[in-house]
Amino acid sequence: MTAQPSHHTVRASLPPVADSSRTARHLVVDACTRWNVPAVADTACVIASELVTNAVRHAGTPMHMTLAIADGKLLLAVRDGSPRPAVATHPDPHTPGGRGLLLVGEMSQAWGSLALPDGGKVVWAALQTDAG
Repeated sequence: MTAQPSHHTVRASLPPVADSSRTARHLVVDACTRWNVPAVADTACVIASELVTNAVRHAGTPMHMTLAIADGKLLLAVRDGSPRPAVATHPDPHTPGGRGLLLVGEMSQAWGSLALPDGGKVVWAALQTDAG
């Protein structure tokens, strides 16, 4: 993992392994502390964990996570190498898993998936902060 922090942005390259979710949560906590928005840290950790876990599970490619804060919003984005769009599903209630993006949608102000010209995608979510 390599992290490149700036005043309002943190970028990290993460391998496609389960432990990357934990790394993402640590980056979120550090960024929220540095940016003085601790009230959104827990929610942002859940969202980051879901986005990274989905990239590991469904893309299986190296990924790049970006955290940014501006205009009272915290943006979390994960770029992976899979062309498959991220879609929130409604699995059978008795089936485990498959609810991560539903959770992201409920916990965030907005979220989406953008196809990239290189064949990958970015899945992002935005949270309102108390700052800004």
